Amino acid sequence: MAECKCKVKIVYPTVRCADAPVPPALPVPKCECGIPAEVKQSRWPTTAARAYYMCSVKSEMHTVSAGRDTYYWTEPCRFFQWIDGPDKFDPRIRFSPYDKDETKPLNEFKRWVPPPPNPPPMTDEEKQVAACIRVENPPLCYCGHPSKLQHPNLELPKKFTPFFHCRLTTHDGWPLCDFQEYIYSPKINWYYTEEQIKKIESGKEKWPCEWAPRPRCKCGILARKGVVPTELGYGWYCGNSFGDFWEGRTCNWETFSGREDLMIKLGRSAEPYKTRKILEKKDKIRHEYKVPLPDERILFGPVAVDLVAKHGNLGKLGLECQEELITFWRKN
Repeated sequence: MAECKCKVKIVYPTVRCADAPVPPALPVPKCECGIPAEVKQSRWPTTAARAYYMCSVKSEMHTVSAGRDTYYWTEPCRFFQWIDGPDKFDPRIRFSPYDKDETKPLNEFKRWVPPPPNPPPMTDEEKQVAACIRVENPPLCYCGHPSKLQHPNLELPKKFTPFFHCRLTTHDGWPLCDFQEYIYSPKINWYYTEEQIKKIESGKEKWPCEWAPRPRCKCGILARKGVVPTELGYGWYCGNSFGDFWEGRTCNWETFSGREDLMIKLGRSAEPYKTRKILEKKDKIRHEYKVPLPDERILFGPVAVDLVAKHGNLGKLGLECQEELITFWRKN
C-alpha cells in the first residue's frame, strides 16, 4: 500500500489576533520559505506598536534573463509570530506614516518610540537669536558628534528651512543616524490638532499610517519626484536640485520603480548591447515624460559645430552621438 505523504498546513495568527501566544523572541525563527523571518511593528487598531515576525519575501516581479524580457513573481508566505505582548500596545504609532512593505532583520530593527512633545512656539525674533547661537554651537547628533547644517539652494522655487543633520556617513553615503533639527529649534513631532484627530478617528480622513512617508535623499532633504538625473526612469532624486536639468544636486541618489532589476539586467549585458540599451531607455523616458530637449536642427547644427570646435570629432554615431550633443548642450 502506497504511503500517503500529506503536507501539514499550519494556520498562523494575523496582526489582528491580539490574544495569540507570544513565544520567546530568540532564536530568530524561520518562515515557511526557509529563511530567517524579519520584524515589523503593527499598525492595526487593536495591536498598534506591537512588534512581530513575518516573512521577508516581497510581493514583486523579477527579471529572469538579460537577453529576453522573462519575468516571475514572488509572494511572501503566511508566517506570523508575535514578539511583543499587549503591554507594548500604543495607538499613537498610527499618527506616523510608514512603508507597509518594509521589514528589518531583528539586529537592524529600530522600534518606534513616541517622540517628545512639540517645542514651544517661537517668534521670528526668537528664531533669529536662537539660530545665531546654534550655528556657532551646533547640537550633537545621536552619534555624539557636532551636527552639520544643510542649506537649500537659493534657486529652489520652494525653499526648505535649514536644518542640522548627522555629519557622519555610511560607506554608501547615507547619514549614520536619523538626527534632524531646524536651525533654530528641534522639529515639530506632532502635527495634528484635536479637530483633525477627531476627523481621522471618525473615518472622514485617512490615518497617517496608511500613507508611505515621502523619501529623503542622502542629504536628508525630502526628495523631488520626476525623471531621475540618469534619465532611466521616473521616480525620486536629490531634493536640493532645481530646474529642468537637475542643477545644484548635493548628492547623486535616485530611485525609481524597477531600478534594481534594470541594473541587474544591464550588469549582465556586454558591450555594445549594454550602451545601446541604456541609450534606448533614456530616449524612451525622454519622449514619454517630455524632458526638455533642443530641436534636432539646433542639436545637429550649432550645438554639433560648437562641440567639434571645443573637443574635436568624437567619432560617434547614432544614439551615442545624440547623447554627447545633449550632454554638451545642457552644460553650455
